[in-house]
Amino acid sequence: MGDRVTLQTIADELGVSRTTVSNAYNRPDALGAELRARILAVADRLGYRGPDAAARGLRTGHRGAIGLLFTEDLRFVFEDADTTGFLQGVADASVQAGTGLMLLPSPPDLEGASTAVTSVAVDGHLVFSVAADDPALEAIVAMGLPLVIVDEPDLGARASFVHIDDRAGAKAAAEHLLALGHRRLAVLLGRTGRDGGSGPVDAAREAAWTIRIATERLAGYRDALTAAGLDPDELVVWEAGANDPDRARQATTELLAASPDVTGLLCFSDRVAIGACQGARLTGRRVPEDLSVVGFDDIPRAATWDPPLTTIRQPIVDKGRLAARLLLAAIDGAAPSRVQLPIEPIVRSSTAPPT
Repeated sequence: MGDRVTLQTIADELGVSRTTVSNAYNRPDALGAELRARILAVADRLGYRGPDAAARGLRTGHRGAIGLLFTEDLRFVFEDADTTGFLQGVADASVQAGTGLMLLPSPPDLEGASTAVTSVAVDGHLVFSVAADDPALEAIVAMGLPLVIVDEPDLGARASFVHIDDRAGAKAAAEHLLALGHRRLAVLLGRTGRDGGSGPVDAAREAAWTIRIATERLAGYRDALTAAGLDPDELVVWEAGANDPDRARQATTELLAASPDVTGLLCFSDRVAIGACQGARLTGRRVPEDLSVVGFDDIPRAATWDPPLTTIRQPIVDKGRLAARLLLAAIDGAAPSRVQLPIEPIVRSSTAPPT
């Protein structure tokens, strides 16, 4: 019986149009929850298992999947809470639209990544925080498919762009430490380019960065010092080389050995901040009594870390959900758009006045 049931069979049973039944599978947002539930219940009773994906693809010209390009290996999706939250939002929107999701990792040490992404059959791409010179990104742009960039790089009118005001968020983080009375500040960054460099940053190194977020946040930290009448060139800038607690822990021990008078540490992310707290303890410093630490993102672990992290909150899950919806709209012909999401400083116990 199930093999003979069609969308029209279900429509006749319910007294609705075939298009209404089709929307229950292909455009669930177009129906009320009660009507969609009734349609699916009747379909289940009649043995209908959903529209044929291959036939739908031939009819619409769509492949029924979107691609998500990110700049780390696949394990990073499950280890990094920021990426996991973003992926949750993308998945929410994809499920609602009945669209598949292809993960396209492009770590710097992966040869052939640009070839691999072009061999995947998708209707469009999400690009999540990728360096401007990433060859996989260049390959995707050349394909000419609908494209949404999240965080970086900013391609202007060529693609939709979803982001936060990184510069303003970083400025707020530095202003918090300055208001507490700190005057000797340092910045600990994650990855600033595809090479994953680590160590102290000089002008030549900074000029070579290809990660927009790193440049924007450093500018925001310096803005706060300038507004407070301090010399922004006195800011200690250090790279951990990756958005990774282990790398951040090691980098923090090196930074504090080179600049032992630092009392406030501004971190590129909460994961970097967690590693920084561990590194500070290895040098005999207490957080926040001897070193105040500020993160960025407000991942779930930030609130439960010891001590709980002061950070800059951004709506990570909403960012993924919005980006996916913009891409699905672009696949249906919508023009590119730009959306800036809100940020919020969150003050917890990892910061205190210097002693």
